[in-house]
Amino acid sequence: MTLPISDTPLSIPNGNLKSHEDDFAKIPEECLRGLSKESITCLRNLTTFQAPPITDLGLVKQAAVLVALYQKAGDDKLHVLLTTRAKTMRRHPSQTALPGGKVDPEDLDVIHTARREAFEEVGLPLDHPSIHYLTTLEQVMTILPLNSHMKNHIVVTPVVCFISDPSLLDDLRPNPDEVDAIFTHPLKGCLTGKLDAKDSAELVDIGGEWWPHEEKYHSTNDRIGTIGEYRMHRFRTTGSPIKGLTSDVLIQTAMIAYGTSTTYDRFALNQSPFPTLISNVVRDLPFHIDKSTNSGPVEWGGTEGERFKSSETWAAGQ
Repeated sequence: MTLPISDTPLSIPNGNLKSHEDDFAKIPEECLRGLSKESITCLRNLTTFQAPPITDLGLVKQAAVLVALYQKAGDDKLHVLLTTRAKTMRRHPSQTALPGGKVDPEDLDVIHTARREAFEEVGLPLDHPSIHYLTTLEQVMTILPLNSHMKNHIVVTPVVCFISDPSLLDDLRPNPDEVDAIFTHPLKGCLTGKLDAKDSAELVDIGGEWWPHEEKYHSTNDRIGTIGEYRMHRFRTTGSPIKGLTSDVLIQTAMIAYGTSTTYDRFALNQSPFPTLISNVVRDLPFHIDKSTNSGPVEWGGTEGERFKSSETWAAGQ
């Protein structure tokens, strides 16, 4: 079974524990040497998790992202590979992302999609003995502001891998058409909303461009979008902040890896779980696919009736 690292009761996202196969045993013993007990337990927990089967998503756009984990030299915990999207990108420019992108018809599966996109974006090898597949996680979905067109929803499948040779990261190079920067962040920080002194040393300034918040490490606010209430999580990093869908993926990853719930409240009071949100969009999209949205500005709602302008358009034809 999944092995909690702390004494907190086990609480993981929807899914099952694999009983018929342990992918952890497929990782060569020499690839685990030098890892801390914490890191080994995290990897074992991830390999024993099995997300629910992927259902028919109908007309909804699909994508996959790669959660690439590794243990830094001289450290005892796992870090995750992240990018800052290029300023020229049409969607989410200058935002933190996991390597990934849309599922192409010729892709063998979502694992292939995530690995292919990581190769195209940062040069992570498509096939390398030091990159070990661990699992795929429960699907998440982009959350859109009010008056967005439903066809702009994207369902994303997270694919988790372990990089046993961190020197591979030394050779990564950002594709300038898609990526402005490559950086990493401790996975555990997405579980606790805190960082230790070592990981806090080079964080961006509080109150600066990348972190205009008062909180030291973790900030949240609740918004109303097309699917109802949603809690936006933001994590302070050495680069662009982790937020939105990327934070949703990493929170789920951290909960499974550490075998426990977050130390903060994960969801807004009336927020539905992602499987429910995805099912609703799959059901309703065929009735909206050919309709335009001209019912007002694209903006987020507040839980007290406020309105907040969205930084992106999400219009019908985009």
